[in-house]
Amino acid sequence: MNQIAAALLFFGLSLSSLYVFSSGLPQPADFVLLCFAGLMALLALGDERHPVPPFAFCWALLLLWVLLVSLGWAWVMQSSAFFLYPLFFLFNFLVGMALLRFLRVFGEAGRGLVRNALSIALLIAAMEVVYQLGTGVGRTTGSFNNPNQLAFFSLCAMLMLMLLDDFRPPLRPLMLAGLAAAVVNLLAASSLGAMGGAVLVGLGWAFANAGQLRHFARLSLLVPLILMAVLVANLHSEGQVQRNLQARLDRASTKVENMVEERRFDRLTHFPEYAILGAAEGERQRFAPYHGNEIHSSFVGMLFAYGIPGLGLLLAIIFMALRRAPFYVWMGMAGPLVYSLSHNGLRTTLFWLVLAVCWHCYRHGREGRSSLATVAAPMAPVKER
Repeated sequence: MNQIAAALLFFGLSLSSLYVFSSGLPQPADFVLLCFAGLMALLALGDERHPVPPFAFCWALLLLWVLLVSLGWAWVMQSSAFFLYPLFFLFNFLVGMALLRFLRVFGEAGRGLVRNALSIALLIAAMEVVYQLGTGVGRTTGSFNNPNQLAFFSLCAMLMLMLLDDFRPPLRPLMLAGLAAAVVNLLAASSLGAMGGAVLVGLGWAFANAGQLRHFARLSLLVPLILMAVLVANLHSEGQVQRNLQARLDRASTKVENMVEERRFDRLTHFPEYAILGAAEGERQRFAPYHGNEIHSSFVGMLFAYGIPGLGLLLAIIFMALRRAPFYVWMGMAGPLVYSLSHNGLRTTLFWLVLAVCWHCYRHGREGRSSLATVAAPMAPVKER
């Protein structure tokens, strides 16, 4: 049964960059990951009972609060439009808890499986990106529905690859190809927020490797390889990557000046009373004329939709995931968090899995993580006590 779960997780993560349906609808990988979560929940029935860790407890409280707020507004407005959004939180919670159990049971072998699956997912996205660049399109989307989805997925996948190996990725072909694909995807998507986040991940990587000559030498080998991949992509597209970047940088000042209106922060400033307990998501006509599109910020959106309790629980989850991590992990995790200031990434499953992996790897501090990696069996599940 554990091997079936491993296969489901591998295929679910490998296909996670492949979008077939419109945004907001389940994608092929979601069905596979849901089967993985269900199987892991079934296997967990035979586990010894342990105290619920604060990370999982805060996450469960957030899910409960989202459900309560959504059900409350569904009853007040007599509308079923509020029922969809809690499903995203429920799905991500189930997959996140399943991944935590999988990593605990499989140890190093589990981390290797996740590492390889994410690298494949990044390569799948990069193949579509390279094809699109060859056709002369502007900002590429891969198989996603917009460039920001591609950028955020690649940013989170890059960070998770770093977390799995304590920001010291092994020099293996698939891993190197995955990291190079992530950089190409980020530059081709030309998301300023994601590129800024990638810089922070890169700085965390540099800090983690600067202390030892062996790790720094490895870093000095990886950087030219990644830059070479970017150069090849730019030449293949006849300079389209460079033109995309220049166009986005030229618009940066305008985007900053119009951020409040473009990102729908003005909905919060005109309806601040909803920040207390939350307005839920759905039925945005209540906020006319500030009802167009969703709020483009994970934190502002959480505050407006689920109030101070919702934002507080989200921040608690992030803090629990990071509290015992070293400085370079905080710096790397700042990448997707900075992106989330001006984009709503809370429905992206990989963002929540990054938090889960961070907590799993550093819940006992860096020293505890090293000792766990040493004793874990390399090719078989760790036996439950």
